[in-house]
Amino acid sequence: MKSIIAACVAALLVASCATAPDIPSQRERLTRQIADDAVGFNEAYGQAVSAQILLNILRSRDRLPRYYLAMTGISDSPSWSTTQSAAVGGIPLGGDIGTPWGVGGLGIERERASRPSYAVHPFDAATLARTAFQPTPSAVFEHYWYSGWPRDLLMLMMVESIEKTDASGHTSTYTNEANTIFDDCAASVDSDGCDFVREVRTFLATSQRHPYDRGIDMQNGRAICGLVETYNPTSSVRPAAPREGQVCEPVFVVGADTVRLRLRSLDDMVYYVGELLRAGGMRSAPGQAIEAQVTVRAAGLRGGGQGVPLFRVVPASDASHDIYAAEIAYGGHRYRAGPAIGRSCGAETPDGVCRDLAEEGDRSSSVLSLIAEILALNQSPEAIRAPSRLIAE
Repeated sequence: MKSIIAACVAALLVASCATAPDIPSQRERLTRQIADDAVGFNEAYGQAVSAQILLNILRSRDRLPRYYLAMTGISDSPSWSTTQSAAVGGIPLGGDIGTPWGVGGLGIERERASRPSYAVHPFDAATLARTAFQPTPSAVFEHYWYSGWPRDLLMLMMVESIEKTDASGHTSTYTNEANTIFDDCAASVDSDGCDFVREVRTFLATSQRHPYDRGIDMQNGRAICGLVETYNPTSSVRPAAPREGQVCEPVFVVGADTVRLRLRSLDDMVYYVGELLRAGGMRSAPGQAIEAQVTVRAAGLRGGGQGVPLFRVVPASDASHDIYAAEIAYGGHRYRAGPAIGRSCGAETPDGVCRDLAEEGDRSSSVLSLIAEILALNQSPEAIRAPSRLIAE
């Protein structure tokens, strides 16, 4: 009798072991799940930040107030519930055997409930002033200048005005006024904004022809606070440390001229792009793309070409599955900006994906990325915590 009972129990244990989950496969599934969640949270965080920027750009286009919110990471703490059940039923074996044998069943169910949590709230007054309304620090501009970013894009987005002083001490000021920039600043356009654009293009052409830092004399040169680069200066110069309380804008020495850049705030960058779109929206038909009225070098083209709009917004189509940096609903319509540009060409081509056209070289994702990065740099570390995941069992 005891041996029969032991054999039945052993059989049940063998059956349960045969259906138990494999430990290595559980670990693999958990690893994949964590990796997939991390990617998903990263994408959601990026879309949320880019969408907020695009929303404020469209508000600027329509001369509406702009609002900035802080998103303090994403956390996911799954909760687990386990249900166990066991049952034993009697089945008589043989006609005259009075004691029935027990046949049992064992079941375990496990359910996982998960809902990511995040916090979105307005900035306090001090953080908002530092983040959105104070001029961009010179060190931030210099970082991007040396990081391989398109320099025409940096000059248009980050610089509010250029002050150029010649050898005689005369200073000319060029102001980056978005509402006076039209037709990509063709020769027929006479405005302050286009004077700035033409000065930028002349400066960039000069900087591309000459090696930088020629004329630096660390001991005997003329001291210049904020010096970034020099291009064939008429006299040697050297960088100087700022005095107490002094704020030094980026300075370039080009021949006998000293070029000083006045930097704008993040909110000014957003408003600037919105104003450029306002002029573009007056020229586009309903349902067509809205394009800024000034161009930069096309994405993916290392040289040549006529350039593409600094920023471009397209109506969203449900039939399109293309990847965009941002997509939002605004004013009863959906808009997208920043398509992916997955190629790089040495020069413009007459046809194919490397044509110098707005669709093929869209720089909108670079604009969104620049504003998003500066938005993060201007905040405190606690305000930009990375998305996190906590496994709780």
